Amino acid sequence: MEEISLSNLALKHLVEELQVLVNGFVNKVQVLENHWIKMKVHTKNGGKDLVISPNSFFISEYSIPARMQPSGYPSLLKKYLFNQRVVSITQKGVDRIVVLEFPEHFLVLELFAKGNIILCDREMKIIKARWKEEWKDRKLEKDEIYRPPSSRGANPLEENEKDFFEKLKSNRKTFFGATVDLLNAAPAIIEFVFEKNGFDKKKNAAEAEEKETKKVLEEVKKIYSEKECGAFLNKKVIYSAEIGLEKEIVFESINSALNSLLVKSLFGEAQKKGEQKEKEFNPMPAEKAIEAKKNEIERLIEEEKELQKKGEKIYLNYKKISEIISAVQKAKAKNLVAKEIKEKINAIDDVLEEIDLKNGKLLLKLK
Repeated sequence: MEEISLSNLALKHLVEELQVLVNGFVNKVQVLENHWIKMKVHTKNGGKDLVISPNSFFISEYSIPARMQPSGYPSLLKKYLFNQRVVSITQKGVDRIVVLEFPEHFLVLELFAKGNIILCDREMKIIKARWKEEWKDRKLEKDEIYRPPSSRGANPLEENEKDFFEKLKSNRKTFFGATVDLLNAAPAIIEFVFEKNGFDKKKNAAEAEEKETKKVLEEVKKIYSEKECGAFLNKKVIYSAEIGLEKEIVFESINSALNSLLVKSLFGEAQKKGEQKEKEFNPMPAEKAIEAKKNEIERLIEEEKELQKKGEKIYLNYKKISEIISAVQKAKAKNLVAKEIKEKINAIDDVLEEIDLKNGKLLLKLK
């Protein structure tokens, strides 16, 4: 599959889609066969597999096999982020940079060129970048303060009409070319605005009238302020706004687009989550079949309610459960017997009801 990219507006909308991960806890970090990172995040809606590729990140709808043991950078991420809560997920302006905030760290995703992942402390001092890189104005190296690259142009959501007009007046390019340079917006979106309003793309930027430049900025700002309207592919780029482009393939969301275009093409054998192998067909009379199906549905509804209650308890007590498991493992390593371990833990928090070291089982009282 040829390389697929996201427009910066599609990335903005993708960040909005993935807010479901906020307040979830990281409980696994793995590396895939193609060197992408997979992070298991436990949310109130269940476990989510966050996949980080060089140019995007998304929640996988497929069960993608990972290498048995993480090593190198994935292992370092696991060390620092295991059991850490996702505080926020934000985009830097409309740049191709996304920041995952944790209580004690920031994980910066640079989703451009060959891509990079940078782990920083709360002061944005780099703990380690996946790929060590250096430019004239910045270094991605241990103990350096993380500095993002300069934006390609002004954020259209923040640009001032007067400033934009003044910049155009002093630009020697065409009205269209200068606008592409001055605004950090997808060229296809700017072209749509010009064509919609009948503006001359070849006109010198210095000759553009103030009412024209105002209209261009207003229209671009409006598009970048609107909610996502689904996703589609055009010339290997994913867009999420109605801008008059041919929709080669249409998707329900940007996340589903990335799953379809990246996961299915690279991991063709991956099984979609929730899918099961086709069962052998065993016919029965229609009335019995309907009654059986009705009973099955009622049973599943009750099971779902019960599982949801259990899931919510586990989610709300996830950190406590992890701490208890860790404490039991440490006590076991010191050759303490089950009774001693139970007494020590319950002296701090009366939560451990039963412990079976032989079979590795714990029974907890969760509130």
